[in-house]
Amino acid sequence: MKLVGTTDKTGEQLTLEIAEKTRSRVIASSPLNFQIELMERVGEEDIPQLILISEHLVEEFTEDVRLTKTSIRKYFNYPHTLPFIARKSGEIIGYIIGVPLEFFSNDPSFQCDSNLGEKNTLYTYAFVVLQKYKGSGYAKTLKRVYLSWAKKKGFIYVSGHVREGVSQRFSGSVQILKRFDNWHGSNRRFEYYRRPLVSRVQPENPEQNPPFVAKI
Repeated sequence: MKLVGTTDKTGEQLTLEIAEKTRSRVIASSPLNFQIELMERVGEEDIPQLILISEHLVEEFTEDVRLTKTSIRKYFNYPHTLPFIARKSGEIIGYIIGVPLEFFSNDPSFQCDSNLGEKNTLYTYAFVVLQKYKGSGYAKTLKRVYLSWAKKKGFIYVSGHVREGVSQRFSGSVQILKRFDNWHGSNRRFEYYRRPLVSRVQPENPEQNPPFVAKI
Protein backbone atom coordinates (compact mmCIF):
# COMPACT_ATOMS: atom_id res chain seq x y z
CA MET A 1 0.00 0.00 0.00
CA LYS A 2 1.33 3.43 -0.96
CA LEU A 3 0.78 6.26 1.50
CA VAL A 4 1.02 9.96 0.79
CA GLY A 5 0.31 12.74 3.27
CA THR A 6 -1.07 16.18 2.43
CA THR A 7 -2.91 19.04 4.05
CA ASP A 8 -6.18 20.29 2.60
CA LYS A 9 -7.26 23.92 2.47
CA THR A 10 -9.10 23.63 5.78
CA GLY A 11 -5.83 22.72 7.46
CA GLU A 12 -6.75 19.11 8.13
CA GLN A 13 -4.14 16.43 7.57
CA LEU A 14 -5.38 13.85 5.08
CA THR A 15 -3.88 10.44 4.44
CA LEU A 16 -4.01 9.79 0.73
CA GLU A 17 -3.50 6.26 -0.36
CA ILE A 18 -3.91 3.85 -3.20
CA ALA A 19 -4.69 0.43 -1.80
CA GLU A 20 -3.66 -2.81 -3.42
CA LYS A 21 -7.31 -3.85 -3.47
CA THR A 22 -10.45 -1.77 -3.72
CA ARG A 23 -12.50 -1.55 -0.55
CA SER A 24 -16.10 -0.50 -1.10
CA ARG A 25 -19.53 -0.91 0.40
CA VAL A 26 -22.54 -1.88 -1.71
CA ILE A 27 -25.28 0.68 -1.04
CA ALA A 28 -27.87 -0.35 -3.63
CA SER A 29 -28.17 -3.16 -6.17
CA SER A 30 -30.55 -4.59 -8.77
CA PRO A 31 -31.09 -8.06 -10.27
CA LEU A 32 -29.59 -6.74 -13.53
CA ASN A 33 -26.00 -6.90 -12.23
CA PHE A 34 -26.01 -3.19 -11.40
CA GLN A 35 -24.95 -1.73 -8.08
CA ILE A 36 -23.93 1.51 -6.39
CA GLU A 37 -20.91 1.36 -4.09
CA LEU A 38 -19.46 3.78 -1.59
CA MET A 39 -15.77 3.75 -2.50
CA GLU A 40 -13.88 3.64 0.80
CA ARG A 41 -10.49 2.92 -0.78
CA VAL A 42 -9.49 2.78 -4.45
CA GLY A 43 -7.46 -0.25 -5.43
CA GLU A 44 -4.87 -0.37 -8.19
CA GLU A 45 -7.20 -2.55 -10.28
CA ASP A 46 -9.82 0.21 -10.60
CA ILE A 47 -7.54 3.16 -11.39
CA PRO A 48 -7.37 2.66 -15.21
CA GLN A 49 -11.17 2.49 -15.54
CA LEU A 50 -11.72 5.59 -13.41
CA ILE A 51 -9.23 7.53 -15.54
CA LEU A 52 -10.91 6.28 -18.72
CA ILE A 53 -14.35 7.39 -17.54
CA SER A 54 -13.01 10.83 -16.61
CA GLU A 55 -12.16 11.40 -20.29
CA HIS A 56 -15.89 11.87 -20.88
CA LEU A 57 -15.87 14.83 -18.48
CA VAL A 58 -13.04 16.53 -20.39
CA GLU A 59 -15.35 16.98 -23.39
CA GLU A 60 -17.85 18.90 -21.26
CA PHE A 61 -15.54 20.73 -18.86
CA THR A 62 -11.76 21.18 -19.18
CA GLU A 63 -8.58 19.11 -19.05
CA ASP A 64 -8.45 19.72 -15.30
CA VAL A 65 -11.17 17.14 -14.65
CA ARG A 66 -9.22 14.24 -16.13
CA LEU A 67 -8.33 11.94 -13.25
CA THR A 68 -4.78 10.99 -12.39
CA LYS A 69 -3.44 8.81 -9.62
CA THR A 70 -2.85 11.97 -7.60
CA SER A 71 -6.38 13.34 -8.03
CA ILE A 72 -7.88 9.91 -7.36
CA ARG A 73 -6.04 9.86 -4.04
CA LYS A 74 -7.27 13.36 -3.33
CA TYR A 75 -10.95 13.05 -4.19
CA PHE A 76 -11.69 9.35 -3.64
CA ASN A 77 -10.79 9.92 -0.02
CA TYR A 78 -13.67 8.73 2.18
CA PRO A 79 -14.67 9.88 4.80
CA HIS A 80 -13.16 13.29 3.96
CA THR A 81 -15.04 13.16 0.65
CA LEU A 82 -18.15 11.26 -0.45
CA PRO A 83 -17.30 9.15 -3.54
CA PHE A 84 -19.74 6.68 -5.09
CA ILE A 85 -19.27 4.46 -8.12
CA ALA A 86 -21.79 2.70 -10.37
CA ARG A 87 -20.81 -0.82 -11.36
CA LYS A 88 -22.44 -2.91 -14.11
CA SER A 89 -21.53 -6.59 -14.47
CA GLY A 90 -18.42 -5.98 -12.39
CA GLU A 91 -17.19 -2.98 -14.41
CA ILE A 92 -17.22 0.62 -13.19
CA ILE A 93 -19.44 2.65 -15.53
CA GLY A 94 -19.66 5.94 -13.65
CA TYR A 95 -18.96 7.87 -10.48
CA ILE A 96 -20.03 10.88 -8.46
CA ILE A 97 -17.87 12.69 -5.91
CA GLY A 98 -18.97 15.11 -3.21
CA VAL A 99 -16.47 17.38 -1.47
CA PRO A 100 -17.19 19.75 1.45
CA LEU A 101 -17.41 23.29 0.08
CA GLU A 102 -14.69 24.50 2.45
CA PHE A 103 -12.10 22.50 0.53
CA PHE A 104 -12.30 25.23 -2.12
CA SER A 105 -12.20 28.23 0.22
CA ASN A 106 -9.35 29.87 -1.72
CA ASP A 107 -10.86 29.38 -5.18
CA PRO A 108 -12.37 32.59 -6.68
CA SER A 109 -15.15 30.68 -8.43
CA PHE A 110 -16.63 29.68 -5.04
CA GLN A 111 -16.67 33.08 -3.36
CA CYS A 112 -20.23 33.69 -4.59
CA ASP A 113 -21.53 31.11 -2.11
CA SER A 114 -22.38 32.70 1.24
CA ASN A 115 -22.39 29.23 2.81
CA LEU A 116 -18.62 28.98 2.44
CA GLY A 117 -17.36 28.35 5.97
CA GLU A 118 -20.73 27.19 7.28
CA LYS A 119 -19.89 23.50 6.70
CA ASN A 120 -23.39 22.81 5.44
CA THR A 121 -22.78 22.35 1.69
CA LEU A 122 -21.49 19.38 -0.29
CA TYR A 123 -19.98 20.41 -3.62
CA THR A 124 -20.48 17.96 -6.49
CA TYR A 125 -16.95 17.79 -7.83
CA ALA A 126 -17.68 15.26 -10.58
CA PHE A 127 -20.63 13.29 -11.91
CA VAL A 128 -20.26 11.10 -14.99
CA VAL A 129 -21.63 7.90 -16.51
CA LEU A 130 -20.30 6.28 -19.67
CA GLN A 131 -22.20 7.43 -22.76
CA LYS A 132 -23.49 3.99 -23.73
CA TYR A 133 -25.23 3.63 -20.36
CA LYS A 134 -26.98 7.00 -20.40
CA GLY A 135 -30.76 6.87 -20.59
CA SER A 136 -30.93 3.56 -18.73
CA GLY A 137 -31.66 5.05 -15.32
CA TYR A 138 -28.20 4.29 -13.92
CA ALA A 139 -27.19 7.95 -13.62
CA LYS A 140 -30.44 8.83 -11.84
CA THR A 141 -29.95 6.00 -9.37
CA LEU A 142 -26.36 7.05 -8.72
CA LYS A 143 -27.37 10.64 -8.06
CA ARG A 144 -30.33 9.63 -5.89
CA VAL A 145 -28.05 7.59 -3.62
CA TYR A 146 -25.54 10.45 -3.49
CA LEU A 147 -28.16 13.03 -2.48
CA SER A 148 -29.61 10.68 0.14
CA TRP A 149 -26.21 10.14 1.72
CA ALA A 150 -25.38 13.84 1.61
CA LYS A 151 -28.52 14.47 3.64
CA LYS A 152 -27.68 11.65 6.07
CA LYS A 153 -24.25 13.20 6.60
CA GLY A 154 -25.90 16.39 7.77
CA PHE A 155 -25.45 18.58 4.72
CA ILE A 156 -28.24 21.06 4.02
CA TYR A 157 -27.24 21.92 0.45
CA VAL A 158 -25.45 20.51 -2.55
CA SER A 159 -23.83 22.77 -5.13
CA GLY A 160 -21.83 22.57 -8.32
CA HIS A 161 -20.60 24.17 -11.52
CA VAL A 162 -22.46 23.03 -14.64
CA ARG A 163 -22.94 24.26 -18.18
CA GLU A 164 -25.50 27.02 -18.57
CA GLY A 165 -29.05 25.67 -18.44
CA VAL A 166 -28.22 22.25 -16.99
CA SER A 167 -29.44 23.10 -13.49
CA GLN A 168 -32.89 23.92 -14.89
CA ARG A 169 -33.40 20.18 -15.35
CA PHE A 170 -32.81 19.44 -11.66
CA SER A 171 -35.79 18.69 -9.46
CA GLY A 172 -36.61 20.83 -6.46
CA SER A 173 -35.69 24.43 -5.76
CA VAL A 174 -32.43 25.38 -7.45
CA GLN A 175 -30.69 28.76 -7.17
CA ILE A 176 -28.15 30.02 -9.68
CA LEU A 177 -25.72 32.07 -7.63
CA LYS A 178 -23.34 33.08 -10.40
CA ARG A 179 -22.75 32.71 -14.12
CA PHE A 180 -19.36 32.46 -15.81
CA ASP A 181 -19.00 33.58 -19.40
CA ASN A 182 -15.67 31.88 -20.14
CA TRP A 183 -15.21 28.93 -17.80
CA HIS A 184 -11.47 28.31 -17.35
CA GLY A 185 -10.75 29.53 -20.86
CA SER A 186 -13.13 27.03 -22.45
CA ASN A 187 -15.29 29.71 -24.16
CA ARG A 188 -18.29 27.99 -22.58
CA ARG A 189 -20.87 29.49 -20.27
CA PHE A 190 -21.18 27.85 -16.89
CA GLU A 191 -23.28 28.51 -13.81
CA TYR A 192 -22.82 27.84 -10.12
CA TYR A 193 -25.97 26.42 -8.53
CA ARG A 194 -27.14 25.66 -5.04
CA ARG A 195 -29.80 23.07 -4.29
CA PRO A 196 -31.37 22.50 -0.85
CA LEU A 197 -31.59 18.95 0.46
CA VAL A 198 -34.39 19.74 2.89
CA SER A 199 -37.66 21.35 1.83
CA ARG A 200 -37.87 23.78 4.75
CA VAL A 201 -34.80 25.72 3.58
CA GLN A 202 -35.79 29.09 2.13
CA PRO A 203 -33.68 30.66 -0.63
CA GLU A 204 -31.90 33.89 0.28
CA ASN A 205 -33.09 36.64 -2.08
CA PRO A 206 -31.19 35.37 -5.13
CA GLU A 207 -30.79 37.39 -8.30
CA GLN A 208 -32.97 35.69 -10.87
CA ASN A 209 -30.42 36.27 -13.60
CA PRO A 210 -27.01 36.90 -12.05
CA PRO A 211 -24.57 38.61 -14.43
CA PHE A 212 -21.84 36.75 -16.24
CA VAL A 213 -18.29 36.91 -14.98
CA ALA A 214 -15.97 37.50 -17.90
CA LYS A 215 -13.42 34.79 -17.11
CA ILE A 216 -12.52 32.30 -14.37
